[in-house]
Amino acid sequence: MRRKSLMVVSCIVFCCLLVGAFLVIQQKRKERFEGICNGVVQRDAVQVAAGGREVEAVDSGARESAESDGLPVKCEADTKDKSRHIEFSVGSSAYAIQILGQTLQENLFIADVSSPMGGGWTGTLTVQDPITAHATVVLKCSSGRQEYLLVSVKSLLVDTDTHFSENKSERLGLAQAVASVSKEANKQWKCGAQLGKKIRRAPADAIRSRAKPLAEATGTCRSMRKLTPVAKTWGITKAISTESTGEAPAQDCLLVDTKGQQVYRLSALTGPLAEGYRESGSTLAKVPGKAGREKRGGWAWASAKCPDGQSPALFTAASTGLGEDDRLKVSADFERELLKAFGSDMAALHGCEKPTLP
Repeated sequence: MRRKSLMVVSCIVFCCLLVGAFLVIQQKRKERFEGICNGVVQRDAVQVAAGGREVEAVDSGARESAESDGLPVKCEADTKDKSRHIEFSVGSSAYAIQILGQTLQENLFIADVSSPMGGGWTGTLTVQDPITAHATVVLKCSSGRQEYLLVSVKSLLVDTDTHFSENKSERLGLAQAVASVSKEANKQWKCGAQLGKKIRRAPADAIRSRAKPLAEATGTCRSMRKLTPVAKTWGITKAISTESTGEAPAQDCLLVDTKGQQVYRLSALTGPLAEGYRESGSTLAKVPGKAGREKRGGWAWASAKCPDGQSPALFTAASTGLGEDDRLKVSADFERELLKAFGSDMAALHGCEKPTLP
């Protein structure tokens, strides 16, 4: 009887030890899960980006940097079912060149579109391809040591039957995640930036939306309406636009020809993204001075002075295409009219002066 009692007690003790060990492991997992990227990425941000799925692997180490205040920081997370891979990063103004690459703004000769984040956030969402998307927020600091904080969240869908283009909830989760990280970054680096509200509507995937007749263009392409007659002489009859808002640090308008091909990209960059583009050594075309145009055509730029000591806004007109023979070349006068119409509209939206034209 005593032996049986001892066996029961031993079993109970063993079970308690197992439960205790399990709880310790769970707690350690929880500790690893929370506070990654030096504490700037919290549990809610990871969970919403992961679509509520359980997160298993987390890289919680910050990257060493020569920058002050430990910037930039980067970290990653994977869902347990391996269906999502998420990357988080926060950097200062010097991080703008990397952000341009992530938001597909570095190469303006490719027909891509960044959509406004919404909710009053100074950010964009860019669908790189059906399974890859980037959410970016640019925080302008009013205090602290940093002039800007650039926050980015990248999500990669792996072995799933859904795409960012088709699934609004995936885009919404990514937008909400970058907003959450931005709040923590603003707090941690004492940035004092003006933050947006809760994002309740998924940012659009404009690049895969249907083009509208140029005479009915809205949003970022609305200024193209008055150019409809002359644009038609160059075969341009339609446009793809996004919502027009002064909060977005990057905005685009795609011009489409009679064959349905996207032939020209008009882009507006402000703040550190404009400065980063001018300084980037990897861009396909340099942007010296306030305005200019390539002699061979297909690439022109303008700029506008902006308030509060910001870098001048940059407006570009780029002919898209796979090769030199595929690119539409318009006259210098028409290219200038494109920049004048688009640049003036976007400059006014951001409170900047009228652009200097080539």
